[in-house]
Amino acid sequence: MPTASNVRAERFWPAVPEHIWESIREEFTLPTAIDMDTHFQSLGDPEAMRRAVRVFIGEGTHCPGFQLKDGLFHEPVLRLFDQAMALKIPHNVFSAWMVIPLPAGSGSRPVDLVDSMALLQNSLADFGDRYRPVENS
Repeated sequence: MPTASNVRAERFWPAVPEHIWESIREEFTLPTAIDMDTHFQSLGDPEAMRRAVRVFIGEGTHCPGFQLKDGLFHEPVLRLFDQAMALKIPHNVFSAWMVIPLPAGSGSRPVDLVDSMALLQNSLADFGDRYRPVENS
């Protein structure tokens, strides 16, 4: 029978509340993946969507607009996304992390600090360590 001393606490990725998607939609846009693909097709870059940050909301797939700068991918965001994928942080969780103030420091959001890659890479790794689900052993 499990007791407090022999049961490991389980951790789960935090659920992304609807208000986060609404805030991303209002501040940065949240186009559908189809709209984003059409955009990059029109720019002559049919392979671009392979790199895109996608989020899964209900039955739809969307692409947060914070990954764009002047209609093209903002490379620092994509580098952070690549790191998130290496850390096995889900797409939706990464996208929420980008717009929520960091716990340490001035309360700035990662999306506002994309020129501070070392800080963001360390913060993302810490976030992944803190919330990564415990694997069954």
